[in-house]
Amino acid sequence: MNILYNIIKISLLTCIMKIIGFIRDIVIANKFGINFYTDSFYTSLKILNLFKKIITEGVLSYIFIPILSKYKLKKNKKHIEQLISTVFVILLFFLFILTILFIFFSNQLILIIYSGFKNNYNKLKLTTKIFKYTIPFIILISLSYFLASILNLWNIIYPIITIQLITNINIILFSIFISKYFNVPILSLSIAIIIAGILQLTIQKIYIQKIKINININKVNFFHKGIFKIIKKFIPTILSVLIYQTSQIINNNLSSYFKEGSISWIYYADKIIELPLSILGTMTGTLLLSKLSNKYNNKNIDQYNKLVEKYIQIILIISIPISIFLIKLSKLLIILLFKYGKFKYLDVIMTSKILIIYSIGFTTLLLNKIFISCYYSQQNINIPNKISIFILIFSQIINIFTIKIFKYIGISISMMIASYINCILLYKQLINKKMFKHVYKWKKFIIKIFISNLLIFIFLNKLINNLEINFIKFNIYERIIKILLILIYSIFIYLFSLLTLKINKEIFFI
Repeated sequence: MNILYNIIKISLLTCIMKIIGFIRDIVIANKFGINFYTDSFYTSLKILNLFKKIITEGVLSYIFIPILSKYKLKKNKKHIEQLISTVFVILLFFLFILTILFIFFSNQLILIIYSGFKNNYNKLKLTTKIFKYTIPFIILISLSYFLASILNLWNIIYPIITIQLITNINIILFSIFISKYFNVPILSLSIAIIIAGILQLTIQKIYIQKIKINININKVNFFHKGIFKIIKKFIPTILSVLIYQTSQIINNNLSSYFKEGSISWIYYADKIIELPLSILGTMTGTLLLSKLSNKYNNKNIDQYNKLVEKYIQIILIISIPISIFLIKLSKLLIILLFKYGKFKYLDVIMTSKILIIYSIGFTTLLLNKIFISCYYSQQNINIPNKISIFILIFSQIINIFTIKIFKYIGISISMMIASYINCILLYKQLINKKMFKHVYKWKKFIIKIFISNLLIFIFLNKLINNLEINFIKFNIYERIIKILLILIYSIFIYLFSLLTLKINKEIFFI
């Protein structure tokens, strides 16, 4: 397997998807500005994403996929279809109940997650309205990811990438052409999301038929052995995901007490860091998990360790220069992407501060995905659960001090510190429990990476200080050209230094 080829292929597809996502955010920023309307919309979106992650990461990625992988190895189509059909029906029933509860208790749910809204009746009312409009999306997106995760096991990765692409295109079209026909224009985006969800689910269903998997209520078997395995892993796995999401809920709650625009500033910083995080995160999360599960189930431990090792090295090679690039170009990137229409320069400064903090912890976020995949591929969830509980408590203790000093930026600082601690603890336990061991020598590798990234830092440091002063005066085409030239020069310097230092090319192959 050529890891580099897979990375490039997935990166290009995900990059295209995320570029469309940036266009979406640019359109929203330009069309609606940053105010309580956008805060309300992004609040609703975050709540939907919160529950989507609990379902997709908790139920699908960490429980269903490793178990389905075992059945796929046995190549028993009857048992595979029974397991998939049964889980589909159970998931659909659960999502239906969840949707009904959300409709009746939407106001209470928003106040639990964003309690600061109780001081702003208009924002609470609008957020509740938008959320009620978008609630059915939870069913549509969860079922789409369910089908996409199955396709991923059959090495069909394109449908999972189209999920976000369709949503973004719909939001762009509705923002430009449809929103003006609504009394509250931003409500149109809720309709756009629902329509996108229907299209996404249809596409996943078409691809499922191509791999000749028949999902049918007649094939449902609640006594299937795989169902009992899922039930056994369900509570501890969901607990793990909930612990992480609880930290997100608390942080969201705290952000609702800060001044108007804070939620949107955090959101836009999230969107920028999400581009490289999604590209590399897809590789280190879902895709790596399925590969590790296959190797572990086949008892191919040597290949298992090599795969983990090479993914770690690739992530370090790619993610560290990205972090430096985002830190040094934070303001320029935000100006390029969002400084149009109603997006003010104050918004640029506030958003860039959060982006810098996120960028400092960028590499650890990706390493955490690799380490978590190791645990879940071996169906060991107790250790990450215990670490998650500790991190939850630890991060909130840090919040007390960072928020008091740095206000809304304090949330990002505590998240960054917690990510580093989490990474260290997950890694140490993998080594101590002999769940993973190193197969390569690291000292020379670290030195080469350090020197190469130092050159990037020096280059950007000298260049950016002069450019920041005039960048806001450039038009969009000049901004794009300047950023692209900086990126090209940076990549050239980095690759040249890696080749000069003779980085081991074997890293990219296994």
